[in-house]
Amino acid sequence: MPVYRFRTIEEMNQHELPTRADLADRIAALWSRAAALAGLESPRGLQRFRTIEEANRERELRTRERIQRLGRANENCRPLSE
Repeated sequence: MPVYRFRTIEEMNQHELPTRADLADRIAALWSRAAALAGLESPRGLQRFRTIEEANRERELRTRERIQRLGRANENCRPLSE
């Protein structure tokens, strides 16, 4: 979304703002693109842990897996300089 600069209030009032529907569509498109790029995955349902340490271990494991998956995806990407 571009950034607009105005010198006067009149210029600002003449500018059309996006409608709620248009803004919602833009946000939805941005979120879906970000999720596709980041590969967000979360387990379905509710997970219970006996201790906070167990929950932290699970989160750390998922974080490491995600970092490895993103690293492999980056290896397959073509450099921008080519």
